[in-house]
Amino acid sequence: MAQPVTSTHEQDLNFAQSVLSANSAAAAELRSRYHGRLVGVLCARGASATEAEDLVADLWSDCFAAPPNRQTLLSKYQGRCALESWLLTVATNRLVDLKRRQTFRVEIPASERSSDDFFDRRPQPETASHEESLLKLLRGAIRNAFAKRDSEAVMLLKLVHLHQLTQREIARMWGWHESKVSRALEVARESIARDIMMELKRVDPWLDLQWEDFLELCAGSTEALF
Repeated sequence: MAQPVTSTHEQDLNFAQSVLSANSAAAAELRSRYHGRLVGVLCARGASATEAEDLVADLWSDCFAAPPNRQTLLSKYQGRCALESWLLTVATNRLVDLKRRQTFRVEIPASERSSDDFFDRRPQPETASHEESLLKLLRGAIRNAFAKRDSEAVMLLKLVHLHQLTQREIARMWGWHESKVSRALEVARESIARDIMMELKRVDPWLDLQWEDFLELCAGSTEALF
């Protein structure tokens, strides 16, 4: 049996549930609290003002209404991350989808041949999976960055961040001075961050993210994009 989800953001979760219970005051507060922030962040990340307003308007519509036999968007929020991070992640994923659709349309060249002939020749888009565009983008950038690191750097990061070993413990295990462990960790983290940001820009050149944006999207992606 699946274990119940433990919320780390109880206040946000309670607020979202209040909105879902048809509390009009809470619904109005949701829009008032986050609308400007969502529009501003989307513009900072590469959307035009019109695109940002349209995307956020659609997001609110999906938060409060859904087709028959479908749950509303807001009902998917389970409190694993801050509500603001969750909303920003959903909105950014929709921005990525929008920009990629625009790119696909723009790249279609004029042709005297019929549209059927053209699409027969052009590779077709991949079938959508349960993974959303933004999640694939984040995962791809992370995998690319780690693939460039040597095995020693990857092991060092795993020992610290997965197995919770201290730098002193690692220094004793590897026969290093603690300062060498510290420097190696710093170099590995900085190089991974640099490669991640370069890969994001390579895949979607229009997308304007800072490292803090990337971390926020990672925090919200597990819940928002499944």
